Amino acid sequence: MVQRIVQLAVVAAFVVVGAGGAVAADAFPPPSAQGLRIANGYQWLCAGTSPSNCPSGQVPARLRRPLHLPRLAGGAPCLAASARHVNPSYGIALGPGPAYPVPFRDGTLRYDHGRAAGGWIYVKVLWIISAGYRGPVLVRGHQLDGTNWLGFETGAHPLDELQIPPVGAGSPREWRAFPSYTRVRAGAGCYAYEIDGTTFSRVLVFHLTP
Repeated sequence: MVQRIVQLAVVAAFVVVGAGGAVAADAFPPPSAQGLRIANGYQWLCAGTSPSNCPSGQVPARLRRPLHLPRLAGGAPCLAASARHVNPSYGIALGPGPAYPVPFRDGTLRYDHGRAAGGWIYVKVLWIISAGYRGPVLVRGHQLDGTNWLGFETGAHPLDELQIPPVGAGSPREWRAFPSYTRVRAGAGCYAYEIDGTTFSRVLVFHLTP
């Protein structure tokens, strides 16, 4: 059974928007309306590499579950998910795993105003996945106190989602790490990732600040 973890304190701080307090995907303007482009499977991992080393395919359709991103009520606090060290080789990670974004000290992601393309600010995020989970991961996200989607990777038209491939047959049982960019338009605010795998689904709320 897929396990969904949403902090009770976080849910209590948000206005209910639809069944179960979740926001349906069609409650937001489509990502394309903000200049995001459809992700081409795992191809984002192939930049600067030989095509022969590029993982083929894309995440299974069952991972593209309806979004369950809460909407922040007026004046309500942005209660971020917990953050901690989960592996001594990496920085402070957000959430309960098994897929974690890094670095998120105090549940906060910091960005630099200096680099942008197409109005999208670049923010470096490392995705780490515990050795116990070997399947694919789908990452999507949205601003909770506004109308902006999160984008991913490079260019004036970032990807609308981030797809991470499963472990190949015969690969060792070890942690995986995927350097990436999360892209933002509005700057500071309250945001959330929705992270879906074959055995889990997580909503991770975080602060974004310069």
